[in-house]
Amino acid sequence: MTSVPTLPLPTPGATDALATAQEANDLAVEYLGVADALARRFRCPGHDPEDLRQVARLGLVKAAHRYRSGQGHGFLPYAVPTITGEIKRYLRDQSWVVRPPRSVQELRLTVNRLRPDLTQRLGREPTTCELSAELGVPIEDVEEARLANAAMAADPIEHGDSPDDSRERRLMVVVSYEEPGFERVDLHRSLVDALIDATDQDRVLLHLRFDEELTQQEIARELGVSQMQVSRLLRRVLARLRRRLAA
Repeated sequence: MTSVPTLPLPTPGATDALATAQEANDLAVEYLGVADALARRFRCPGHDPEDLRQVARLGLVKAAHRYRSGQGHGFLPYAVPTITGEIKRYLRDQSWVVRPPRSVQELRLTVNRLRPDLTQRLGREPTTCELSAELGVPIEDVEEARLANAAMAADPIEHGDSPDDSRERRLMVVVSYEEPGFERVDLHRSLVDALIDATDQDRVLLHLRFDEELTQQEIARELGVSQMQVSRLLRRVLARLRRRLAA
């Protein structure tokens, strides 16, 4: 029998919450095939297809729980970006053995998408110079992006499975460990610097959008303003943050 992550049942007496939870569960069951299809689209070496399927289903449940009927263009256009976003975050966080900078990751994806088309046009595998010219980026950046593919898989340090390998021949290497706390501290420090002159309104908007994960319509109702105002203010705040973080 197909298993679907279910939402917790509300406490007795909460009639409105019960209806909302039931609608969310019904939506998740109805669109289960969509989540599974999206998981198959992102299937790749090194990841268990069942794990991807579970991530997609969790994204479906999250979308069903947040969806409000009668708003937007229906559930499917709302759910698909949520599900694919969950899958992409999972692949981004779980795929790298050695994590390169985000700019290298993004260029690697661009190079990998371009290579088949350029190969078909040229009738052979494109060189680094040709990829560089096509993308309009320095050759060194393209080479670094291509080398980043090696960070998706690891070679064993010790080769002790063969009876011919002696203990003396094994590589005595200490594998480095990446402490995620350092990255969180670094990101926090960067955000603090970028938000140094942010207003109280800016901070409230960012909190509601990214901590509470409210939609623009929900934020507008919360603050008593129009959705257009919320959209304009968010664009302004995020554009300023991007400029400062990029610098």
